[in-house]
Amino acid sequence: MPVHEKCRLIKKEQLKEDIYKFKIEAKEIAKTAKPGQFLEIRVTDEIDPLLRRPISIHNIEGENIEFVFQVKGKGTKILSEKKEEELIDILGPLGSGTFELKDKRNIAIIGGGIGTYPLYELAKQAKKSNVNVNMYLGFRNKDLVTLEEEYKSVSDKFILTTDDRKLWRKGICN
Repeated sequence: MPVHEKCRLIKKEQLKEDIYKFKIEAKEIAKTAKPGQFLEIRVTDEIDPLLRRPISIHNIEGENIEFVFQVKGKGTKILSEKKEEELIDILGPLGSGTFELKDKRNIAIIGGGIGTYPLYELAKQAKKSNVNVNMYLGFRNKDLVTLEEEYKSVSDKFILTTDDRKLWRKGICN
């Protein structure tokens, strides 16, 4: 069941130009959050007061949740300008989350670009359950690669590719 909560922004980190990682204190949301779920974030009451921005959960740590987003429009631009200690209006967790890990011994986790961020929590939970994690991530180019060390820390095998062939293997088929 989703919870409506005013969450304190504990840490704001700019990973790349227009890509941010926020850590929020979300005591009630974190209690039931699972890998693959997302948050609905109200960025302001002044512009689009009814339109929330859906952003996937990246990491759950106790009573804190991290999410990563890319500035794509007016709403995410406003969100990126939030300051540490500000309160953010959040509804979550939403969505079904990902599959159950019980009875799994090996999994392959595959993702690309901005879609890689919710995969971290899944890999972390799999490692806690003694599941072998093979992670395959792709980005458009080397300059957009983010959180590589975090992903490596929860992977038994980690393959990183870029579409422009600058890292590892060719990232798309021709």
